[in-house]
Amino acid sequence: MDYAAKVEKDKKMGFVVSFPDLPNVNAFGRTQKEALAQAKDALDGAMESDLELGYTFIYPKTEPDPKKGLFPVALSPKVEIAYKIFEARRGMKKSQVAKAAGMTPQAYQRFETPNGSPSVETLYRIANALGKKLEISFA
Repeated sequence: MDYAAKVEKDKKMGFVVSFPDLPNVNAFGRTQKEALAQAKDALDGAMESDLELGYTFIYPKTEPDPKKGLFPVALSPKVEIAYKIFEARRGMKKSQVAKAAGMTPQAYQRFETPNGSPSVETLYRIANALGKKLEISFA
């Protein structure tokens, strides 16, 4: 999942990156390449922090367009998957989902963090426990 990152040249800071859909996330670097690399770290860190705080996932609305200075910055798949599991569970207790998925609450807990890395088989079990359908596609 890509977020549009606006890159602007600044006399003092080199290149400054901001995200139209995430106004509190910014980065900078001496070169555009460095600034975009820092923006990736800032995006992943901010979204992971929001996940830990229980905030609702913010989907990108602004389309990247390099001609307009809007470059794509990919959210880490690990952060995206953890957030989607968290969002799908809203209104249910972790222990309920864990039991229905045939795992301990501790095992389930780690899948709502970017460190969990569930297998496809585990994702299917979690989806079933949540009463959801897991869809995988290549776009």
